[in-house]
Amino acid sequence: MENVEPERDEGLGRSLTAVAVAAVTLTLLAPFAFGKATMLGVGIGGALAFANLWAIAAIVRGFVRGAGVPWGAFAIVKFADLVVVVWIVLRNGWAEVMPFVIGYAALPLGIVVGQLGRRTVSRQKV
Repeated sequence: MENVEPERDEGLGRSLTAVAVAAVTLTLLAPFAFGKATMLGVGIGGALAFANLWAIAAIVRGFVRGAGVPWGAFAIVKFADLVVVVWIVLRNGWAEVMPFVIGYAALPLGIVVGQLGRRTVSRQKV
């Protein structure tokens, strides 16, 4: 079983949930703001935002735990994968740029919203 600090795990869970909710909300609001055709692009961007946060969390968790895996290399591969997926989505016309970017905005929006109600932990020096 993993030895994860509850505070850190709770913060990550809140952020992942908030990003997912933001992605779904943006996707559902897209037809009203930009037209029905933008829904798919916003949804793809939101899904990629969620996947990106999940991958970043896994990389950071591994780095903090001092796992033997070269996490810096893994982060570079993750970034390259992100660029390739974006290129494939845009190149094949599965989404236009603006709807895709609006969906991907779920990442920073969700992170901020996820941290709003978070209780702060005071740390005292001994």
